Amino acid sequence: MRGRVVIGLSFFFMGGLVMMLIVRNYQTLETVQDTRVLTSDHTSGGKNDPKPVCKVDFTNVYSMDLTTWSKNNQVCSECQNFIKATLKTPYGNTPIFVYPAAQDPWVSGILISSGHFEAEKSSIMFDLLKSDPKLNLIDIGANIGVYTLSAAKMGRKVLAVEALDRNVRHICTSVAEGGLQDKVTLVHNAISNSNGVVNLGVDKNNMGGTFVDVDSDHIKKLKEGRAQGTYGTVHTIKMDDLLKIPGIENFQNVVVKMDIEGFEAKAMEGASLFFEKIKIVGFIMEWEFHRKQKSADTILKFMSIHNFIPHSLSSAKQKLDYTKSDSWGYDVLWLPKG
Repeated sequence: MRGRVVIGLSFFFMGGLVMMLIVRNYQTLETVQDTRVLTSDHTSGGKNDPKPVCKVDFTNVYSMDLTTWSKNNQVCSECQNFIKATLKTPYGNTPIFVYPAAQDPWVSGILISSGHFEAEKSSIMFDLLKSDPKLNLIDIGANIGVYTLSAAKMGRKVLAVEALDRNVRHICTSVAEGGLQDKVTLVHNAISNSNGVVNLGVDKNNMGGTFVDVDSDHIKKLKEGRAQGTYGTVHTIKMDDLLKIPGIENFQNVVVKMDIEGFEAKAMEGASLFFEKIKIVGFIMEWEFHRKQKSADTILKFMSIHNFIPHSLSSAKQKLDYTKSDSWGYDVLWLPKG
């Protein structure tokens, strides 16, 4: 996920109005002081002010170190003040906890203002899932959970993978508040081609733009100065490792959505067994960072070997020309041959 800047007079004149609406809506939203309990110290002023402690009723969170899967009981054990917005889906509304609009205008700000995000991509996901009631979603690069919550609200099970701990906490809180605990399994790891530890780079004012800071010079260049600092480290896993996670039997027939800020090629390098064992009926992949990059060749070769054909991410789902991948859109839809 990222802010896609469209240069034009209409955007220039409307930009101020949009941001005014976002701020106005943000001011009216409730800040979740505590969905369950407050600390008992009510001394006014200073460090002893009441601090919200969210006892989130959601424990289906896993992490993998270099070798072993285990329940992660720490990452969602506590949280700070979250902004509560409403995610609107064709299957009903559900709470989604977001960042302040000024901190994350491109995802949280838009959700605060409209209740929607990336409507066309969501529509494609819904269409794919509707094609078979047995299909579930694997959401790799879940951010704050737009696609995870949408699919769960549809009644499908979701395996959501997210690298950034603060995003994981937002998803936990949203899942619990929406009563979707039986639908979601959450993984706190980054996806790569090996098991290790990586730094997560900051995309200023775009929480969804968090990226794995490995061989990332071209990613930083495309972020046009917004790549500033680090969020710290996280363990990496391969897509093949997901085959060993508890509950994977619910994800034998899936739609995959992958948005990991330019690291998609590395993910493919660790996904051969996953593609052999799991029936994937559609794979929605961010393409923005692969145009005119060697990573495009890696992805194209991998998908060709596994008999997937690229299509435009639109209702038309038109086939794309492999030789023109430098001009593909921000996202691509991979569909199996036949």
